[in-house]
Amino acid sequence: MKKLLSITFFLFTLCPYSWAQTWTRMQGWGLDLESTHWVNDQLVFAVGENLIIYSENAGTTWMEVLQKFDTRFNDLGFNDVSNGIAVGEKGAIYTTQDRGKTWQKRASGTTKNLKSITKAGDNQWVAVGEDGTVLISYNSGINWIAINPNSTLDFNEVFFINENTGFIAAESGTVFRTFNKGIAWEKIQLPTAQQLNGILFTSELIGYAVGNQGIFFRTTNGGDTWTPSPTNVTTPLKKVAASPVDPRILVAVGETATMIRSINSGATFGTVNLGAGNTRNLSNLSFRPSSNILFATGQNGYILLSSNAGANWTTRQAGIRNDFSTTDFKSNTVGFIAGKNGEFYVTTNAAASLISRPLPEKIDVHTIDFWNTSFGYASSVGGKIYRTGNSGVNWVPVPTSNPNKVTGFYLFAPSVLYITGTNGYLSRSFDSGVTWDQTITSNTTNDFSDLIYFDFGFGLAIGKNGQLSRTFGGSVWENQPKITQENLNGIAKLDTTTAVVVGDRGVVLKTKDKALTWELIPFPEQVNLLAVDFWDLGLGIVAGENGVTYQTKDGGATWFKIQSGTTRDLLSVNYGDPNSAFAVGKDGTILSYSCTPPGNVSSITGNSSECLGISRYTITSQPEQGSEIVWRVDGGNIVSGQGSSTIEIEWTQVGRNAVLVSRSNFCGNGETSALEVSVTQIPTISQPISGNGSVCKDSNETYSTPNLSGVTFTWQVTGGDITSGQGTSSITVNWKNTGDHQIAVTPSNACGKGEPITKAIRINQAPDQPAAIQGEPQTALGEYRYQTVSIPGLNYRWNVSGGGRILTGQGTSSVTVLWESEGNFELSVEGQNECNFGPKRILPVYVNIITGLEPHVQITDLSIFPNPSSGNITISSGSLDSFNDLAIVNSLGQVIFSSPILQGEKRKDVYAIPLGIHVVQLSGRNGSLTRKIIVK
Repeated sequence: MKKLLSITFFLFTLCPYSWAQTWTRMQGWGLDLESTHWVNDQLVFAVGENLIIYSENAGTTWMEVLQKFDTRFNDLGFNDVSNGIAVGEKGAIYTTQDRGKTWQKRASGTTKNLKSITKAGDNQWVAVGEDGTVLISYNSGINWIAINPNSTLDFNEVFFINENTGFIAAESGTVFRTFNKGIAWEKIQLPTAQQLNGILFTSELIGYAVGNQGIFFRTTNGGDTWTPSPTNVTTPLKKVAASPVDPRILVAVGETATMIRSINSGATFGTVNLGAGNTRNLSNLSFRPSSNILFATGQNGYILLSSNAGANWTTRQAGIRNDFSTTDFKSNTVGFIAGKNGEFYVTTNAAASLISRPLPEKIDVHTIDFWNTSFGYASSVGGKIYRTGNSGVNWVPVPTSNPNKVTGFYLFAPSVLYITGTNGYLSRSFDSGVTWDQTITSNTTNDFSDLIYFDFGFGLAIGKNGQLSRTFGGSVWENQPKITQENLNGIAKLDTTTAVVVGDRGVVLKTKDKALTWELIPFPEQVNLLAVDFWDLGLGIVAGENGVTYQTKDGGATWFKIQSGTTRDLLSVNYGDPNSAFAVGKDGTILSYSCTPPGNVSSITGNSSECLGISRYTITSQPEQGSEIVWRVDGGNIVSGQGSSTIEIEWTQVGRNAVLVSRSNFCGNGETSALEVSVTQIPTISQPISGNGSVCKDSNETYSTPNLSGVTFTWQVTGGDITSGQGTSSITVNWKNTGDHQIAVTPSNACGKGEPITKAIRINQAPDQPAAIQGEPQTALGEYRYQTVSIPGLNYRWNVSGGGRILTGQGTSSVTVLWESEGNFELSVEGQNECNFGPKRILPVYVNIITGLEPHVQITDLSIFPNPSSGNITISSGSLDSFNDLAIVNSLGQVIFSSPILQGEKRKDVYAIPLGIHVVQLSGRNGSLTRKIIVK
């Protein structure tokens, strides 16, 4: 394969998630990609040199399967979205059952290179390879059996039209065909001796084959005969694909960026130009299901995209085949990267594109150190050092004339630098490397890895087997007591007294006194840490084997792992600014790190009105690598789901509460989504019902209780009707029935019904007509006393229609009237309570001066017995017939018995008088007389 020299790679890369604390792979992988496979219209896989990658967004971004592989994969396929198979060199077969996240190696029974695999039935798969290897699995790749095709030719690609009929493209211009699911194969010789690399059928009759020397063949009779078509290319063609939208559109790819295209089923071809100077080999084509979107893959992680069935192409990734050993970024955009074979790259856009400025000789660069964006040094084995003053456009050799590898730089100024090397080598130059001081004593033969100076006097060098060396002035270096026997690989200066050193098996050392004393800091895992950098006293980052990266905010006391998205060893790391860093490593790995607070999460879904108890809330955003979902609740407790997209909350407080969620990472919290939640409980009424407890019949009264938001009030009354307000906190009642009654209210809301509260109601009415007025109905002029039976709780209003006036007693049951003129008049009385006045009782009064001369009846022998009685009494008197009427009046002024008194009657018997205190009233034209009786 030819190496790409001195070109600028303007490449599409994995798009960074701006919200996350994450590493983003730049430039792709520097490893060959051999095949791609679409699982569905979003999930696509690619395999290749010790690598499986996948995209879950139709190829927009690609991720590495975080598993180390030691084989070159040549092809893969999926049975369904979860189960897949990959095959490769030396009989390697791997299967996955979890959407390609992890892969298990299976026994294939062969060490031959397997080149192609295809599905031939529900669970049947056929794999082919070199020397006529044919393997069949009937259980989706778990077990395999070998089939003898009676050939030792290399088999390059297998394709099945249906579960019975399949074809193999082989060397020496041969095609093999089966009609029985791959058990038996027949050989078909094409009119060529060139190797056939790819084969495809678009129907049971129409098929195509491509091979070396740009050959292209097609068949229209199911493979019986094959006809060549001119392609106008002579490079080997590796793969042919047909558009699923229009099968007449064919695209074939091959070595040195060769691509041809036909729109007439291969009758004629046109050449697709992929760019001047592009020599990357292409190995595979794959159409997205039911579309004209097409991916091509090839050498050094090359991924191309066409949205129009191969007519036009854009580069999505183009890796660099190199193990990058060192990087030095001077800002979040400008930096330098170097590695094997003298390769050196400059970037001004955070590694989105690289400018190649190699060293004059193909030496493996071990480390670089730049004073600014122009001036710096690069070192290698044999004491070789190169200097540049224009960002690598030109390089000047400034070797140490010492055979040791130069492993570390420390620049006091562009012209003043100190270096470390293998075998305890230390040196310095005060003239930009023109001359080197070879007199420095190190007192060790351990390999040094790097050095720093705390100030112009005190320096520190670290190295193999836990080597710590300290100097004042730089001429003589003294061995410090070893804190560990592990190799120390990286060093970072935090300030003029503080440094952090990292090494193998998770060793982290820290000094705060210029390397006099050391603290061994616990690290989360025993992984070889190869590089460290600090931005300030708190913010630091480490990188190491298997793609491990950690960050610290507290000067190394605690470390937080960041998923790098790779298992490749990371050999160098450094900050561009506090929120960005860069790491480089094996297999062309260049990672860009963005540490910005995460951005938005989706809006929260859930009820905005809830009861005390358990509720669920959800966002559509899912947990993402490099950050976590953080929920917060006001007014409740998170029961489950913290960190996920769904939580359960136990609400403990009523009122206006809130659910809040954001993403959080090492850098902080992103924007917050919030949902206000009104939390209620089964309502209670803490205050009594307001309103009159003593009311009048036929009156309208208002009753209320404190209003509660979201609460329905259900009222019940006895003795009246609710005329308005049912359901609210205030009602109006029209009272109908006298007596003792009740009003009740029950609160309820979405949480349930509360306990009712009640209020006793006494319904009154206006008083009855007073008892008969006792007093003279015929009278002369002057003062006379009149009375009615007094009822407790009543007021009495008296009135005369004329002829006199009330002197005293107004408001009581007894008044004194002064008659002042003769005539017929009326004296009336009406009872009054809170329900107003009752009916009037009227006594006609005839006032005549002559009447006043008649004597009053005198009764001295009146007898009422028994008294008290059980309801039967006898009233007797020798003068009883001097009265006209007998009446018995109860305490309410109601007449419960009445009877006229006839002339000559001297006795009256009254039966069945009700219980109570009553008044016996005798009345006649000469006056009236009353007596009290008790009935028990």
